[in-house]
Amino acid sequence: MSQNHKALESVVEKLIQEHFDLDESLEKVIWINPDIAPEIRLIQITADTLPTGDVLSFYFPPSKEIPYPMLIAQVTPEEWQKVLQDEIPLPEAWSLENHKEYSREMVTV
Repeated sequence: MSQNHKALESVVEKLIQEHFDLDESLEKVIWINPDIAPEIRLIQITADTLPTGDVLSFYFPPSKEIPYPMLIAQVTPEEWQKVLQDEIPLPEAWSLENHKEYSREMVTV
């Protein structure tokens, strides 16, 4: 694993920890294409979001705190199950191949 990837992974894991700390309803976070994507791509699974029947991602440009472009989508647990069953497609160029899944238990100390 390269130094750049280790730095990216550290930023992503810190970001995910912060999101779990801020959102009690957050059940899981999925890091999409962690080994090949040029930006951070996350799917947050939470019952406190409105179901849209789609995986809509929102873009956040690099910042001082997070020096990587970021795309974040939120889906309900039911929508996530439909994504896993290929009933709801992921955004273009997103794949669950080699994704990483984080639960609250994994990141809270």
